[in-house]
Amino acid sequence: MSDIQTVSATLDVEIFVDCPNDECGELIDILKEKETNGFNHDDDAFLLRQVWPSGIVTHDDFECSDITCSKCKTTFNVKGLE
Repeated sequence: MSDIQTVSATLDVEIFVDCPNDECGELIDILKEKETNGFNHDDDAFLLRQVWPSGIVTHDDFECSDITCSKCKTTFNVKGLE
């Protein structure tokens, strides 16, 4: 009989951007509603499908519009993923 246990893994994904407001500079995880002024930018896995695309697509095509920083309320867009 084996003494090896089996456990579940947890996948934690974060997509960080810096707030473009020079006076703020907050590091924002655009997958977290509390950091994007209460808005869910990943509805129907919209962002995650861009992170792990199928077909011939590059991370240069990654985009998200109308992100609002919860700290300073600056609204901006993201284009590209490093």
